[in-house]
Amino acid sequence: MKNVKSVLSVKFKSNHSPEKLMQICHEDLEIFRNVPGLVEKYYIGEEGTGAISGIYLFETQSARSDFWTSELAATIPSRYAVIPETLRVEEYEMAIVLNEKVSA
Repeated sequence: MKNVKSVLSVKFKSNHSPEKLMQICHEDLEIFRNVPGLVEKYYIGEEGTGAISGIYLFETQSARSDFWTSELAATIPSRYAVIPETLRVEEYEMAIVLNEKVSA
């Protein structure tokens, strides 16, 4: 895996049905594959609440920032029918990676 330095978590509930959300997520895969500096994106669902999250792994903090201020990111609330009061965005810097080889 490429070197991941920065993480973005976008969690929310949606007015879309789970089926509609999965359809949109599949439609958007190729778009997200082309985001500069984005190494991986995970789509995850919280079983207890029905909230969904996008977990984005970026090569750099600036790549994360560029994405979050992009036109693509600006479409997330409407495209995914985000319920505004449920939106939670968190930014992280990578500290330790479990399976990363460590040099002595």
